[in-house]
Amino acid sequence: MFSENARPVAWPLFFFYFFFCALVGVMMPYISMYYKSIGLTASEIGRLMSTFTLSGILVPHFWGWLTAKIGLPKRILQLAILGCFIALIPFNWNQQFETLWLLTCSMALFYSALIPMTDSLAVRSIRKLDVPYTRLRVGGSIGYVFAVAGAGFLIEHFGISVVIPIMTAFAALTVVTAFFIKEQPYEIQTQKATTSFFTLLKNPEALLFFSLAFLAFMSHAPFNVFFAVHLSNAGYSGQNIGLLMALGVVIEILLFLFFGNTIKRFDVVHLIVLCFVCGIVRWFLVGWFASVVWVLIFTQLLHSITFALFHMVSIEQIRRLFPERYAGQGQAMYSAFAIGLGGGLGMVITGYLWEWIGGPWVFTAAGCISALALTLLLISQRR
Repeated sequence: MFSENARPVAWPLFFFYFFFCALVGVMMPYISMYYKSIGLTASEIGRLMSTFTLSGILVPHFWGWLTAKIGLPKRILQLAILGCFIALIPFNWNQQFETLWLLTCSMALFYSALIPMTDSLAVRSIRKLDVPYTRLRVGGSIGYVFAVAGAGFLIEHFGISVVIPIMTAFAALTVVTAFFIKEQPYEIQTQKATTSFFTLLKNPEALLFFSLAFLAFMSHAPFNVFFAVHLSNAGYSGQNIGLLMALGVVIEILLFLFFGNTIKRFDVVHLIVLCFVCGIVRWFLVGWFASVVWVLIFTQLLHSITFALFHMVSIEQIRRLFPERYAGQGQAMYSAFAIGLGGGLGMVITGYLWEWIGGPWVFTAAGCISALALTLLLISQRR
């Protein structure tokens, strides 16, 4: 998989992605089921889950500044994952909402910056090696599939209480792996800028892109927070929920690995239209036909379009809209505004709506957000 000279650099990064995304693969689908089992309300669950996403608005910028100041990205990454692990340990014996909220805030200060920091370190580490970034990043997708399916099996046999111990174990393995990553010095830009980042940001095309990305991640909020709960309410076992979650990520892996260059042959507007049309269909079917297995399988296949394809198009759009000097800031804005603010607000709103109108109507609302994004895009093209 990796050449002999690349292995000392590539394998530690591969396994770091594997174990960290395994942690995410347990937390994102199942921790809401655990919270429900200890008596938390849907609005409380939504507020807890949104903390991780909302922290992504500002926290990655602090860690990026600290990395640039110190110049040792591996040490900063080790500090962040160690802090995440230490903050996670008390979750094993605390079940009060107020305490969990404080612990979640503490964990989010470290957790939210890990993937951007790892991506940045990985790209710098392989720049002189014949290793594509996707070959490292696929380790994370494999870890997610392994964890989401394995945790579903364990929940089926030992109960929902195993979620926090499994998360703690994966966090510990991620800490260990971080100490095998090779250090890569941080390069500081010294070139004088000919234009500013905010000038590029005010471009109408950039504003439209970030608005659409905001709505796209907001529409995924019910899926990220309550999909497992929704399927559990529909009568699915923990093992079946895990397999269904894994199916969507397997298709995502195939798209990332084999169709990265193919999307450049198509018009970006047509691809984004496809993403939002599939989003409308997906969320409506999940909301009202979750009890029909083949329909649910079909909606999980659509995950490769509503999430993976949109993310691929987004990365390409950032590369095109922001020159190399501002690519990092463009990626940070995408993470902060779209994933952080859009996804975080969506999670908070989802929590309250779940209590007021129920699961089917919440997913219908997600479909309406996709329809709003599609309408905005089509109006912009007419103008």
